[in-house]
Amino acid sequence: MTKQLKASKLIEQIMQEKNAEKTELIAKGLYPHEKWELLENGIFIAKSRIPRSARQLNILDVELYHARFLVNRGSIVYLLPESTYPIEKHKKYPDAVVDGVIMEFKKITGGIRQVERRYKEAREKADYVFIIIEADITRHDVSRKLSGYIRRKGLTGGIILAYFTKSDEFHKWSEEELAAYHS
Repeated sequence: MTKQLKASKLIEQIMQEKNAEKTELIAKGLYPHEKWELLENGIFIAKSRIPRSARQLNILDVELYHARFLVNRGSIVYLLPESTYPIEKHKKYPDAVVDGVIMEFKKITGGIRQVERRYKEAREKADYVFIIIEADITRHDVSRKLSGYIRRKGLTGGIILAYFTKSDEFHKWSEEELAAYHS
């Protein structure tokens, strides 16, 4: 192994450790009384988030699908509690802290109309959104649909991660980039 390759691997390892520290600090800062458990490599779960029903288990399966994808790309994921207080049980909270940012996960299996609806739902919870697209929708169609919504709503500061399962493509856009690109 060359010195340059060794240095590159060392830098990558240091960055992952910093991301892990930052992610843990944010998760524990958001939920200081929560207990966290290592669920599997790179994925931690709030103890109060552990499923107690079939419905909660199905939701967790979808979140784990997203989390595993991100962990395979080198991320650290903390799956957040569903709510902070029992009286807020109908209020929805973001799904996770990933590499130091609060993130909402969405999966799209339907048509292009579902893109805007799911993004709207996600954006109400977090500025960072990770969408897995299992439908026959192109990157261009998704970016165009998101661009129109972002411009109409005047959104800024958000980041969209999108994985297209059919084409095995991963894309990252800022809201500003999408709004300007399709203007």
